[in-house]
Amino acid sequence: MDDNNLKKYAPFGLVISGLALLAMVGFFLTDQLVKARIVALPDPEFLTRGLWISVALVFLGLAVTALLDPEGTRKFFTGRQARYGSNSAILLLAFVGVLFFINALVFDNPQTWDLTEDKQNTLTPETIAILESLETPAHARAYYSSSLPTESASRLLENFKLGSKGKFTYEFINPEFNPVLAQEDKVERDGTIVLLMGEQREVVSFASERDIASGLLRLMNPGERFVYFTSGHGELSLDTPGDTSYTLVKRSLEYKNYTVATLNLLTEGKVPENAGAVVIAGPQRPFSDAEIEILKAYLELGGGLIVMKEPPLSEEALAASDPLDALVLEWGIAFNNDLVIDPNINPATIAVADPATYANHPVTQSLFGYYSAFPTARSLQTLDVPETIILTPLAFTGANAWGETDFGSLNNNTVQLDAGADNSGPLLLAVAAEDWMKTARVVVFGDSELAGDSFYQQGNGDIFINAVDWVAEQDEQISLTPKDSIERTYKAPSTVGLIAMLLGTLCVLPLVIAGAGFSTWLARRRRG
Repeated sequence: MDDNNLKKYAPFGLVISGLALLAMVGFFLTDQLVKARIVALPDPEFLTRGLWISVALVFLGLAVTALLDPEGTRKFFTGRQARYGSNSAILLLAFVGVLFFINALVFDNPQTWDLTEDKQNTLTPETIAILESLETPAHARAYYSSSLPTESASRLLENFKLGSKGKFTYEFINPEFNPVLAQEDKVERDGTIVLLMGEQREVVSFASERDIASGLLRLMNPGERFVYFTSGHGELSLDTPGDTSYTLVKRSLEYKNYTVATLNLLTEGKVPENAGAVVIAGPQRPFSDAEIEILKAYLELGGGLIVMKEPPLSEEALAASDPLDALVLEWGIAFNNDLVIDPNINPATIAVADPATYANHPVTQSLFGYYSAFPTARSLQTLDVPETIILTPLAFTGANAWGETDFGSLNNNTVQLDAGADNSGPLLLAVAAEDWMKTARVVVFGDSELAGDSFYQQGNGDIFINAVDWVAEQDEQISLTPKDSIERTYKAPSTVGLIAMLLGTLCVLPLVIAGAGFSTWLARRRRG
């Protein structure tokens, strides 16, 4: 074939190079968006492969052009335009080289500045001390789906990474795209952060500085943590699967490095010394006076107790006297003999805690926005207590709920609010109590089925596991220096101010620019 015929196909090589260059830029920008977690792709490696293929096509297109039109290529590199272009290319390469050097220098020596007035983006000295004392590198896996924003968690984890000087790393994983790893890490809710150190792991359900720092502290000081569930009174089962069983509770606690065991108080005669918490989950028969004395002795030594009792729906249960009620009463908490009815829920016997009523307390601080359901619950009330005991109501029903005291009406479907006998809402569903002198803690729920397998959802599971962490004193291994938040309010400008801004934008600025242009034109005209 004639060289002239081949020469006319040379521009196609440039077209291929140009299209490949555009594709290369597209792949690069998409890769940066993925790294910034703005977009998510099922196979991020596709971008890397596409980028290298685009680079190869750029050089291949240029090579094809050079082969088909060698004379034109030679003239391009030896002509006057090439000389001018080479100067520009040298300046461009020098500029890019300086940028690359500065970028590499900044990358190897990252520095951040917190310019907020109240230093909200700066870690506390306690957290910095923990990060500096890390002897084994720690890694965090943050499981966030595409529907959950990551900006706040990403900023917090990046602060941990910078403060650790390379000993703390993190990654974000979308459980929708990587369900296998999420299942291996036993992730049960969106927004979970799994901290890893060697073979050990800690689960953090709320992205806060205090929770992550406490999780790191637990990894550095593992120790044994025991949770005992009482037995012998018809409590809910830990091992036999069922709607009201606690098999999922046991799994979650074991995954958080707790050792879960049953405890027969009459057989043991005491609460083991290694007990971090004792849980009484739905007893159907009363406790004996001897068992109550054992529990009192345990609390006197600073123990942690969780009591969960169902409403007395039978005449026998209503008439029975349980010393456990008297023990709880000493902490300023009383069980009401009623069944919470919520007409807005189907079925109405499920009491739903209003997220707006959650207390600012370690048990409920991570639950804002999540409902927790209490099936067949009884309401609670708080009483006067000694000054050493701090009572915190944790959750309430909505105002339309009431506590039904006529259990006979449940059988003939005539349930309705009796203002003279029933307890009107909002009703208290859970209470936390702390004796700061004895360092003992108690949490009382008016229901035990809320943590059963069939109701073990986000809000229910979290409120119970958080309660165990709190009474076992696993929530406050670190006390952070408080930060003073500065309130900032926006004051809208007056009508006159808005009109002035509008006129300034639409009239004054254009006139100033036009006047400057006219004066410049006039000055040049005078100079001739």
